[in-house]
Amino acid sequence: MYAKMSKQDIMKCYEKESKRIIEINIENQTELLCCEDGTIFRKMKSGNWKQIANKENHKKGYNVILVNKKQYMRAKIILHAMGKLSLNDKYVNIYHVNKDKLDCSFSNLKLK
Repeated sequence: MYAKMSKQDIMKCYEKESKRIIEINIENQTELLCCEDGTIFRKMKSGNWKQIANKENHKKGYNVILVNKKQYMRAKIILHAMGKLSLNDKYVNIYHVNKDKLDCSFSNLKLK
């Protein structure tokens, strides 16, 4: 089971830490809250929000998030939320500065 959180609870928590959090909508169906530290929350059908676990679930060691049977890399979602690229951009190389593929904080991601 997941911890039931409201959008206001999440916003208050990140305001205290002075971290930017941005709401995005993927394919006009899935609402996500993306934080610059790499944390992502998904809105559930119940209206509550759940944190998406950041664990290796791809054969190359990345964390991917499934939305309508389509896989999105966590790093690409974070960069999209911060306005650096479109989710439809293909053949984009995203580099992790510290070489940790699960560290998707905005400061650790570079486009090349």
